Amino acid sequence: MNSILLLQLTLILCSLLLTIGMIIYLKHQMELIILPIQYAGQKLMHPLLEKPSPIQMSELLHTKSKQELLIFTDTACPHCIPSLEQFLEMKKQRNLNVSFSILLKNGQKEDQELYRDSQTNMRIIPVDEQMIDKFQIEEFPYYIMVEEDETISYAAPFPDGLYSRIPAK
Repeated sequence: MNSILLLQLTLILCSLLLTIGMIIYLKHQMELIILPIQYAGQKLMHPLLEKPSPIQMSELLHTKSKQELLIFTDTACPHCIPSLEQFLEMKKQRNLNVSFSILLKNGQKEDQELYRDSQTNMRIIPVDEQMIDKFQIEEFPYYIMVEEDETISYAAPFPDGLYSRIPAK
């Protein structure tokens, strides 16, 4: 009787040790695949978020503005124009008061007409790869809000999170 009880206790102890070993192994494996803290949801947070702008806005825009939305686009991007149209429609619907500029990668003079809008006074600034690299842009379109103190308060490939931050006229 004692040998059966001892055998059962040994089996329970072995299965407990095996379970603990499996938990430790799986925990270690999960640490390898869990996203680092700089990820929000499934998207990587922009490395310049809440940091100073890599360039002075007055150098880029040749104006002084309290807050500036930079919309990075590429002439080869099929999503840029529809995204910009959606942003302009939302700006109009919500009567948002925001100064913005379109930074057009590889833009030529004739490309600027793609973005021309008779009702919106938007600045279209052709930029090169060096400017794209300074802002660490890896996809297009990309929306970056630069505050008056030249810190970046918003950075995302879509403008949805901006609407609550921008005051109405």
